[in-house]
Amino acid sequence: MYQALYRVWRPRKFSDMVGQESIVRTLTNQVSAGRIAHAYLFCGSRGTGKTSAAKIMARAINCENPQHGDPCCECNSCRMIESDTSFDVFEMDAASNSRVDEIRELLEKVDYPPQFGKYKVYIIDEVHMLSNSAFNALLKTLEEPPEYMVFILATTEPQKLPSTILSRCQRYDFGRFTESQITGHLKKVAAESGVEAEEDALALIARAAEGGMRDALSILDMCIGGGEKVTEESVRSALGTADRAFLFQFTGALCDKEGGEALRLIDKMMMDGRDVQVFLKDLSAHLRLLMAARLCGADETVPGLGGVYGKRYLAQAQKFSQERLLRALELCMKAEGDTRWASSGRSVLEIFALRVCEQPEERDYEALLERIGELELKIEELEKRGVAAPAAAPDFVPKIPKRAEKVADAPIVETPVPQGSKAPKDVWNDALKLLRRNAPMVFAPLSQAKYGGYQDGLYRAVFPKEQKFFLDMLQNDERRKLVEDALNQSGGINARFEAVHALPQADPQAQKMADDNLDALIGTFGRDKVTVE
Repeated sequence: MYQALYRVWRPRKFSDMVGQESIVRTLTNQVSAGRIAHAYLFCGSRGTGKTSAAKIMARAINCENPQHGDPCCECNSCRMIESDTSFDVFEMDAASNSRVDEIRELLEKVDYPPQFGKYKVYIIDEVHMLSNSAFNALLKTLEEPPEYMVFILATTEPQKLPSTILSRCQRYDFGRFTESQITGHLKKVAAESGVEAEEDALALIARAAEGGMRDALSILDMCIGGGEKVTEESVRSALGTADRAFLFQFTGALCDKEGGEALRLIDKMMMDGRDVQVFLKDLSAHLRLLMAARLCGADETVPGLGGVYGKRYLAQAQKFSQERLLRALELCMKAEGDTRWASSGRSVLEIFALRVCEQPEERDYEALLERIGELELKIEELEKRGVAAPAAAPDFVPKIPKRAEKVADAPIVETPVPQGSKAPKDVWNDALKLLRRNAPMVFAPLSQAKYGGYQDGLYRAVFPKEQKFFLDMLQNDERRKLVEDALNQSGGINARFEAVHALPQADPQAQKMADDNLDALIGTFGRDKVTVE
């Protein structure tokens, strides 16, 4: 009878397990030393080896001839446990046996000692599914078990277990497998199964498994069902994912801001029967690889950047500014989440594509940074072609706009307002709220300033010296008019506005030193001989 690959390749010994080295080392040492705990808790995501380790542990502690902490798999006890005919090992799925009556029925057999081995072992899978009453029934036995009793609890959600249960168990956290670990194991499985598989195909399966070995074996099992060679194209067809060439083509349209081409590619993808959420997940992974290529270069040690595609990722990544690539990745991840609740996943994908293409036209602070990044990228490209910007003449002094030269020599005195009118500070705060809603491109730089006071209809915003960039933005007549309109709307009077620099704060230590020096001069030469300018 045919068995699924994940059942055929379930490890029989600790030495057969892939990864989880620290856990394997600890458990084998305990078995070798005979220091067996009465309760273990194995935590981790699906397909990371929790149940397999529990079964190996049950065989190892009852094995007649253990070998360095591993079961021999040949003695009578090992064979009985492996064939599920032993009365000393009980395995229960808490997802389908969560009631207190079922736990009580299981615990009634605790008083009977093991018949063949040294220990009686209870393996409870998905233990977090037990009811509160079932946990309470289990608690007393966990607290004072017979010396021959061993509980092994497995769960994917340890946070749902009561603290009273957690405190009575030795906890082991099973981590996800790396892509290299999964790929290496799949190579071994394919070779021993007589199946020819491309390395890129196995790498794609490893990425799709998301750290779960059982999922990876199931996908491989699905791909070799036809008995043909396992290729990257056959894996993508089985998973329903977009091929890498399409991802490069679609990302190229986004890079070139060709919204029409992006919509045509989406239409083609939908006609091919692809799932929008799966595509967004693949596109998100593609953009992450582009970001890695931009930051690390064609580093083959980075997962996904090796092989023939490494240089292609690097070439496409260099066409994006880092700010725009990060923005595209954020929008893609947001769109991936939105498709779960949207009635039309295609609409979500199309809006995402158009936003990435038209992002520099948006009026917000992040879009401004993105446009600056795009300009820097274009300057780099020109420099690579040998085009250098003309150098400024040595005697050239840039003209500073008159308004930008103003400094706040002292806070302006607040002018009394008529009784019943709003206070100037309240008018200022209300105007900021209006600008945030109606003119974010003005609000963004203005929010970096401090309120500088009000006098005779004039409101002042004070910027520190290092914020000259934002001050210059507000010197623009159009932006200043928007601020004044917001102040007029908020206060109901004809207001004026100006942005100024703040003078540096005086150093009190320096002032004290100057005063001390002056007193010393007066004491030496006399007050009439000293003139202070």
